Formats: sequence, structure tokens, C-alpha cells
Amino acid sequence: MPTALTEAQIREIEASYPEGLSSAQLVAAFADNRVRFSEANLRRYVQLGLVPRSRRVGHKGKHLGSHGVYPLRAVRRINAIKKLMAERYTIEEIQEKFLTFKDSIETLEESIDDLVRLFGEKLDAEAPSPRRDRLSDELRAIQGTAKQLMTGVYRLEKLLMAAQGVRRPRGGGAASPTELL
Repeated sequence: MPTALTEAQIREIEASYPEGLSSAQLVAAFADNRVRFSEANLRRYVQLGLVPRSRRVGHKGKHLGSHGVYPLRAVRRINAIKKLMAERYTIEEIQEKFLTFKDSIETLEESIDDLVRLFGEKLDAEAPSPRRDRLSDELRAIQGTAKQLMTGVYRLEKLLMAAQGVRRPRGGGAASPTELL
């Protein structure tokens, strides 16, 4: 039984649920690919801050209520946790050493992407003109700056995490008789 999803499986899930996944869909995405993951695991990961919280999405129509939707990055985050646990890291080690900045970085990147997309949509709605050309040039410059920002943020995160002296996973199994002494 696989311990984590492949990149191809993740991309397929992302393509199938571009707006995010409910908790049932999230658990099923792993189960459908024979990766063990439960609703209880999801709740625990969210409580520990390892996975972003769901957001409430209302149904169109009167009195239809709402349901929780997890962002797509939750799939990748859970998968990363599964991989690290397979390498024998504890939840506490993962929480402390690997995911310290992840949620904030991913939120920043998603917000920048959303903003650039909204600017692009607004520009696309304008008729061709010298003004539109200037604004398009400005948007391209912003995209370049955003890319540089994210590259620097990821680099700094990597350097800070390396500076913390992340330990390699411990071996598993029962202690040998000499280790008990």
C-alpha cells in the first residue's frame, strides 16, 4: 500500500476539484488512491495547524446552508506530512521544523496569484488602447516582482529551516539489547 500520492495523482485531484474539497472528498481522494487517511487524521492535522482550515461556502438558494471547503493546498500539505511520517518524523517534529512558515507562505502566494488574476481580468475587459498597453506592462512588471518575492521567501524559509539543524529521522523498531544498557 502506498504511503503518499504521486505528483500525477495530486494534479488529477487538483484538476477535479479546482474550487477546493470537502472533508469527505479530501479523505476519499487519498482512499481512492489506496493511501490511508481518515477524517480523524484530518481533524487532528487542522487542530495542530498542519493543514489549513476549511472555509464556509454557501449554497445558492434560500435556506440551503453552507459546507466547509478545504483549499487545494491541503492535498499537497497532507501528502507532504504522509511522506515525512513515512521517513519516521513525528507529528511534533513536522509541526516544529518543517511547516513553521508554510501556511503563511502559501496564503501569500495564493493571494498574489488571485490579485494578479483579477487585475488581468479587469485589463482583458478594456478595449485596446495605449492606456491598456501601459497597464499590461505594469501588470507584467508586478508579476516579475511577485515571482522574485516568492523565490526569495522560499529561499529564506529553506535557509532558516537548515539553520535550525533539522535532525534526520530516528531508526525504528525495538531497541537492540546493547541500546538498553
